[in-house]
Amino acid sequence: MQAEVSAGLIGLAGAVVGAAGALLGGWLQQRHQAKTAKAERQEERRYAAGQAALDMLIRFRHATASRINDDEGMDAWTEAFVEWSVTFDAALYVVPDGDEMRKRVFGIMGFVGYHEELGQNHSEACLWIDALCREAIAVLSAFLREEPLPEPSQFFLDQREMVRAHHRLQFEQGDRG
Repeated sequence: MQAEVSAGLIGLAGAVVGAAGALLGGWLQQRHQAKTAKAERQEERRYAAGQAALDMLIRFRHATASRINDDEGMDAWTEAFVEWSVTFDAALYVVPDGDEMRKRVFGIMGFVGYHEELGQNHSEACLWIDALCREAIAVLSAFLREEPLPEPSQFFLDQREMVRAHHRLQFEQGDRG
């Protein structure tokens, strides 16, 4: 009788361990699947939001190239730019894991309005804005491809320095006046 009881207890212990292992395995598998599904959803959101921002940037680039160089056209362009910048900001803010990309793109596109301050004519302004758009597109595209963000182009660095020099000159002239 002792052997039968021992065999029964061993069998029961084996069944309990097997059931616990199966439950633990099921729980771990479900947890892994949930994490994988969450990562996939986040990646889809990242790509969709980034693509929407990229499309907006491309449309803005085209709109700038075709703007009219008169007061009415400039006013319409300025109004469209303000509307675009607000929606573009919102599109970039919803991109998951995009802090560095956002910083770079906002830093680039923040120079769009300086063409007027620098006294550029229509074609110079269009080239200025087009170059800024291409710079931002390169950063956003690299982000979407999950590649390292490109270094700022020499053109952008030169233009940024030109704006900074202009501001320093204005500041110095303001101190003298």
